[in-house]
Amino acid sequence: MPTMSAPQPTAGGRAAGIIGLLLALGIFGVSLNQAAVAGGLLGTGGKLTVNECHSGGAGRGGMRHCYGAFHPAGAEDGAGAPSDPRARVNTREARPGDTIQVRKGSGGYVVTGMGSAWSHLAFAFLGLLLGSAALPVTASGVLPRKGTRGQDLFTALRGTRLAWFAKRLALTSVAGTALSAYLAWLL
Repeated sequence: MPTMSAPQPTAGGRAAGIIGLLLALGIFGVSLNQAAVAGGLLGTGGKLTVNECHSGGAGRGGMRHCYGAFHPAGAEDGAGAPSDPRARVNTREARPGDTIQVRKGSGGYVVTGMGSAWSHLAFAFLGLLLGSAALPVTASGVLPRKGTRGQDLFTALRGTRLAWFAKRLALTSVAGTALSAYLAWLL
């Protein structure tokens, strides 16, 4: 039986790991920002009067985009000209004619409430989970490919602080995603 040598680090492996880390950081940062906006910590609060909604995406829970006029808080119950007559928010609950509470953040409009905040926080934890997988790939420089066993990819990292950290990050991310998704569903 031929023996297989341990996978060797490559520049492509390190590059793939770095791209994975950057993607994870982006998902984490944007989702955490949106969670803060939905929770009322950031952004400008107000009301959005829905004019029209369009469904998009595949599957049962496809995305629903609603458009309407945004009136910031303190604008005398929506009297006067809206600050954004063509504001867009993603929500499954709103129908044309409804008035919903939203906040305008750097990434657009977000439905306010703890359910929405927990939903965005679940995605932030998913970003951390992606980072926990990309971190060992970046450090080892070994790109997973056909014919390699999973445990061979991280042999060089076994017993190191990086392996300990990546494992704890993965466990925390899974627990955080599960808890956040449950709370988003509950609220």
